[in-house]
Amino acid sequence: MTRKQLLSAAIAATLTAPSVQALEFTADEGLSLAENTTFNLYGTVEPKVISEKNAAGDASTELGDEDSTLGFAFETRVSNAVTAFGQVELEYDSDDNSNGLDNQDSAFLGVKGDFGKVQAGNFDSVYEDLIIDATEVAEDAEITDEAFAGENNQIAYYSPDWNGFSFRTQARVIGRDEGPEDSNEVGLSIAGGYTGENWGLYAGYDDRKADSTDEYSDGTPIPGADIYVGENTYGVSGIYGIGQLEFGAKYSIQDNLDGDPAGEDTTFTALRGTFFQGRTEYYGAVQRVSPDDETVIEERDEITLGVSHQLYQPLSIWAEAGQYDRPEDEGDQVMVGAIFSF
Repeated sequence: MTRKQLLSAAIAATLTAPSVQALEFTADEGLSLAENTTFNLYGTVEPKVISEKNAAGDASTELGDEDSTLGFAFETRVSNAVTAFGQVELEYDSDDNSNGLDNQDSAFLGVKGDFGKVQAGNFDSVYEDLIIDATEVAEDAEITDEAFAGENNQIAYYSPDWNGFSFRTQARVIGRDEGPEDSNEVGLSIAGGYTGENWGLYAGYDDRKADSTDEYSDGTPIPGADIYVGENTYGVSGIYGIGQLEFGAKYSIQDNLDGDPAGEDTTFTALRGTFFQGRTEYYGAVQRVSPDDETVIEERDEITLGVSHQLYQPLSIWAEAGQYDRPEDEGDQVMVGAIFSF
């Protein structure tokens, strides 16, 4: 998954912008498109080689794929004040010919105008957009995320920009036949803040009521006993850019279920730095993950480092390493990859 530049992403529409190389079609070109409609076809090919340690501390190396995508996006002007839009983005494995387009990354429809934007479908959480992405900078060797709402069955509203201030809110609706319990559940998330010329401050909240997880008994998950979470996650983040440097910070608290071996909550404190030099980008992030109860799960410090270089406009290469301070160094990894965008 390609990285986002946070100061611009905080303001930008959630409709994923096709890459510079995307094929754009209009009705004027003789295609069977409605009047005032633009259609884009875009995608990426993202092979990688990764070496990662397992629970025993043994490393294995393999050729893999970092979520290669094929996407379709459209916009059509309904009136002078309203534009309809939509997107479907599919994932495939560039190193494997057996699965084809095997996963839907996002799919949504919406309308936008001076009132802001409303969209429904499967897309990124508004909490993730403004809080988690402030310090999540890597292609693959990412620091650990706090829990937040799933991306399906969503409807969201994004406010217009009022002199730098904006907010976004979403509801995740899980029907009686879709969740672990015989009931309908609605989870709510809200995030917002202020974006200045070279800085931003944001706050977010996610009640996770429509998410499901394992039920615990004496600190141990009960097999097959899934329940709705109903526990909160909330956080604040900030971004500051100066010259070729950009910094991000995050502080968040994830409430845990009763009986969770981590205790009542887990705190995530993270810092991120990015340095741009011509076509090369150097980046890194550190995070402390602090459980309320360290009897079973200990506090740990995570670090990720990486570099990305754009060989020419559609092709870039990258290398990363991640260390997560787990027993036997489980999950520690190094990798190299490439991204070709079209």
